[in-house]
Amino acid sequence: MASIASVRGARARVRQSAELDTYMLIIAAVLTTFGLVAIWSADGAGAITPGSNVARQAIFAAVGVAAMTALSTVNYRFLKAFAIAIYLATLGILAIVPIVGTNIGQSVRWIYIGPIGFQPSEFAKLGVVIALAAFLSERHHEMDKFHNFLLSLAIVGVPTALVYLQPDLGTSAVFGAIWLAMMVVSRTRMIYLVGMFLLAAPATLFAWHFIMLDYMKDRMMISFDPQRDYFGDGFNIVQARVTIGTSGWFGHGLTGGAMGEYQFLRVRTTDFIFAHAMSMFGFVGGLALFLAFIMLFMRMTRAAAVSRDNFGQYIAIGILSMFVFQTFVNIGMNVGLMPVTGIPLPLISLGGSSLVTNLMSIGILQSIVVHHRRLAFQSMRI
Repeated sequence: MASIASVRGARARVRQSAELDTYMLIIAAVLTTFGLVAIWSADGAGAITPGSNVARQAIFAAVGVAAMTALSTVNYRFLKAFAIAIYLATLGILAIVPIVGTNIGQSVRWIYIGPIGFQPSEFAKLGVVIALAAFLSERHHEMDKFHNFLLSLAIVGVPTALVYLQPDLGTSAVFGAIWLAMMVVSRTRMIYLVGMFLLAAPATLFAWHFIMLDYMKDRMMISFDPQRDYFGDGFNIVQARVTIGTSGWFGHGLTGGAMGEYQFLRVRTTDFIFAHAMSMFGFVGGLALFLAFIMLFMRMTRAAAVSRDNFGQYIAIGILSMFVFQTFVNIGMNVGLMPVTGIPLPLISLGGSSLVTNLMSIGILQSIVVHHRRLAFQSMRI
């Protein structure tokens, strides 16, 4: 009996692996591996020690792969039953960050348990996607009502405010991008969204004068005119542009050239890792990296298209918008088109919380694809 059960289990695992979106997995694996190489290079391309950044990132990658595998085997519809609990847990952990968190660089965003630290706002992105997807799917046919539009704003607005108070303007903007993308594909009335856009200008002026902190305003101004504070916050922006401009067609190899070896480019493992990647592999490498992200987005779009229920579609759109927004903002920061807001490049930038969250998100997308194919197979048999 045990042998029969083991054979059946093996067959089920083989059948599930055949149902996975292997292209998405391959692209994610390539990007994650590239990120490890870029981090190793940015840290000096020396010997890998247990406490090095690349070693710690590799451990988080292993944790993320395990979480991704687990989520891909679970029916994503179960997440809807736990959506309220996930949302309340998200709010709870964000609320205690200012109390038990560690102050790093004038921001309290990290919680440390012994030597292990994590950033709750990264996991909160996925929690908000799940909660909003559950709400929109539950009220799918009633989203044309204004009170449901306001409730969707509140669902995203509360965690956004908690993250902003850390303070973390970049992650707050990610929440806004997630909400907008998911609302556009919902049945909400376009007049509500148009009204939001019309209110955007006065709301921005109000936020600039009464809500945004001085250092945030200075950072945004310097992002577009780094020469005004060349030896301060503008230094790294200038060096990123110089790094990209001098990388040539094929770059300077794994060491990243003089900009990497002599550490002219700072925070090159996080905010400016794209600039360092171009210093390694040049314009061709940067273009290849960009195209890899585009292919990943296409596979994510396909997951949304094949989903057989609204909940799966909303989750896929939310995850896609999270990846797209972070990717384009991070690359825009590096080339001088976007203000520096500390948004990581998905699967590439140093940061265990971000990497694990991204891989978990891909695991949920795999679950959507797997269960779509199983439902299609069952319907054909019927």
